[in-house]
Amino acid sequence: MGERPLQRMTGSEVWCAREALGLERSDLGHLLGNRAEIVRDWERGKLNVPFRVREQMDELEAITTKEVERLTADLRQMPQPVVVVYLDREPQPPVVARFGVRWWRAVAARAAGNVPGTRIGTAAEIDAIDHED
Repeated sequence: MGERPLQRMTGSEVWCAREALGLERSDLGHLLGNRAEIVRDWERGKLNVPFRVREQMDELEAITTKEVERLTADLRQMPQPVVVVYLDREPQPPVVARFGVRWWRAVAARAAGNVPGTRIGTAAEIDAIDHED
């Protein structure tokens, strides 16, 4: 049996995948080597999505899943699991800077769903939780 040929993604598939990954159009465009306007035009059906984008989106999902698994493992080691999320203007770890703060919030939410009781917040929010009565 032959392998099924790679199918071009629809604009709606790109849109749904981008949102599921927690990426802004500008972040996805940057990661794929395009501008946000190109991603917008794909999503709106104004431009055909290049065939290569399906493989690139699959790679981004694999990276995201791996990061969720890593964070989940880290959270399971914590007596009181917390995830720090970032604001755009704050210094960020390299992986967050590469994929964006919205992506990191999606990763944090997915990992927190795997570890009941996990708290998510900015550094200031987590610090405030630590100082509660």
